[in-house]
Amino acid sequence: MPTRNINLTDHLDRFVEKTVDSGRYGNASEVIREGLRLLEHREEENRAKLKWLRGAVKKGLDQIERGEGIEFGSMADLEARVDELAAEVRVEKRRG
Repeated sequence: MPTRNINLTDHLDRFVEKTVDSGRYGNASEVIREGLRLLEHREEENRAKLKWLRGAVKKGLDQIERGEGIEFGSMADLEARVDELAAEVRVEKRRG
């Protein structure tokens, strides 16, 4: 396994030490590896979200080009529609 030297802030050093002392991890390397795995997972999720968002934007722009856009009479109308969509997303998330 490759070895790397890293510099930590005092805060992060104390966190690593405290985490090892808790017994959950055997040593500092295990703590750092777990942190990197979590970061890698988050980055993968962010890439997937960005890909989805770009697709949604493209779909919306294509719909507008075809004249399928929705016109709103006021900013309040637009905000109300955004709130409706956000509520729909929350319901879908709860369903799994």
